[in-house]
Amino acid sequence: MHLSRKKLFVPAALAITIAVGGGLAGCSTASPSGSTSSSSASSTTSAAKLPSSFPKSDVPIVDGKILVATGDADKGWSVTVIPTSTTGFADAKAALEKAGFKAEPNPQATPTSTTIYDGPKYTVILSTPGQAVTYAVSPV
Repeated sequence: MHLSRKKLFVPAALAITIAVGGGLAGCSTASPSGSTSSSSASSTTSAAKLPSSFPKSDVPIVDGKILVATGDADKGWSVTVIPTSTTGFADAKAALEKAGFKAEPNPQATPTSTTIYDGPKYTVILSTPGQAVTYAVSPV
């Protein structure tokens, strides 16, 4: 049963990743000269907050600006963060491992590929659509 939930959860997490990545691509605004600037877009957006039900003590989130944070204890959560560090994805993986999560074997894994982590209470699908780090968290 645990595997079938992951099979359903992975496409949803990838869809979230693609949607967030596409949303990030639209963060720049064009000037009449044809150059782009993200300062006006980023200065008008505020950081999202983790839902009150998010398991902060069990699932560590990398430091940075939270762009998207949705979900609940019944359906799971999706959180996308722009890390403060340039090694945000590696930092996120290390924090999950330190918290006791185990990465599922993936022979094609790269430093920026999607990784599934199993923990005692939650499964976390960690991915990076560029600079951002996305967590898809579901109860076990």
